[in-house]
Amino acid sequence: MALAALVVKDIKQLLRDPKTLLMVLFMPTMVMAMFVAGYGRGGGAVPIAIVNLDGGTVSWQLVEAFRNSRDFTVAYFAPTSEEGVALVRRGMVYATIIIPEGFSRGILRSEKVCLEVVLDSSYAAVSELVWEAVVVAVQEFLKAASERYGTFAVDVVRTTVYGPEVTRVDLFTSAVMGVLLHLVPMSLIAVSISREREKRTFEQLIMTPVSSTDIVLGKLIAYSIVTVADMVFTLAIAVAVFGVRVKGAFLDLMVVSLLLLMCSLSLGLLISVMSRNQLQAYQSSVFFFIPSLLFSGFMTPAEFLSPEVRVVTRVLPLYYFLRAFRNIQLRGWTLMDTAEDLYVLVAETVIFLLAAIKLLRLRVE
Repeated sequence: MALAALVVKDIKQLLRDPKTLLMVLFMPTMVMAMFVAGYGRGGGAVPIAIVNLDGGTVSWQLVEAFRNSRDFTVAYFAPTSEEGVALVRRGMVYATIIIPEGFSRGILRSEKVCLEVVLDSSYAAVSELVWEAVVVAVQEFLKAASERYGTFAVDVVRTTVYGPEVTRVDLFTSAVMGVLLHLVPMSLIAVSISREREKRTFEQLIMTPVSSTDIVLGKLIAYSIVTVADMVFTLAIAVAVFGVRVKGAFLDLMVVSLLLLMCSLSLGLLISVMSRNQLQAYQSSVFFFIPSLLFSGFMTPAEFLSPEVRVVTRVLPLYYFLRAFRNIQLRGWTLMDTAEDLYVLVAETVIFLLAAIKLLRLRVE
C-alpha cells in the first residue's frame, strides 16, 4: 500500500508540472520530427570550385562527371589556380579541383595525368566526403573514357550484406533514440528527490512508515509509467510516420529501448540520492552524459578509440544500447543475438537501483 501511494504521489507531481509534462510527452516526438526534416530528404550538396586550365573536350567531360555527383555541386569556375585556392581560403567552397594543362592530350595519348584537389582541412569530415566523392567521380569518368577511347578500365563491383542502402535517417535513429531514452529520463528523475529536499516535503515523507526501498521503487515505477508510454509512441511515430526502416522485430526494439530507459531511470535515481539540490543533480546527469556522447559509439565507432578509453566505453549503458538497437533495426538480429548487450543493461540497472536504495538516507540534513 505504501509503495502504491508513493507511485500515485509522484505521478500527480509530474502531471502538475506543465514544463516537465511538456518535455516528457512532446520533446521526443519533436526531436524525431526535426531530425527527419533535417536529414531525411537527402540534404544539400557540398559546394566546390573547378579550375579547368586545359579547356579540351576530355577535360569538360570530366567536369560533367563531377556535376553528376550527388555529394557536391560545382558552385564556381575559377580562371586560375590562385583564384580557386582563394575561394577555399575564404570559405566560399570546401574544395577546388584543378585540371592541369595538357589533360585532354594526355588522356588521348594514354599518358599519366594528374588532378590537384585543394581541400579545406578545417572541416575534416567534409574534406573526406569530398575526397571520396572525387575519387568515385574520376572512377566513373575513367570507365566512360575507356569505352569511348578504347583504353582499359578496372570496374569495382560493390555488394552489401545489410543493404542495399541504409539512409541517414535509418543510420542515426539509434543515436536519436539513445539521447531521448538516456539523457531525458535520467535528467528528469535525477532532480526528483533533491527537489523534495528543497521543498521540505522530504521531511514529511520520511515521517511516514516507508522505507528507502519504497521511495526509490515508487519513483522508478511512477517515472517508468509516464516515460514508457512516451517511448512506445515515439518509436511508433518514427516507423509509421517518418518511415524509419526496421529489419528486425519491432517488439525487440521496444524491449531494448525499455532496458535502456530503466537503466537511465535507475542511474538518475542514484544521482538524485547523492545530490544535495536540483542544480547539482541536473549538472551531474549532464556531466555523466558527456562521456556517453563521446565514447559510446554515438559519434564515431568505439573501435576507433584508444585502448585506455575503451575501458570507459565498456561501462556506459548507451554503448550497449546502440549496439543492440542497430543490430536489430539494421541487421534484423533477434534478442537472442544481442543477449550479451541486454545482460549488461540489466546488470547495470540492478546495480544502480541497489546503490540508490543503499545510499538513500532517511533523515533531514
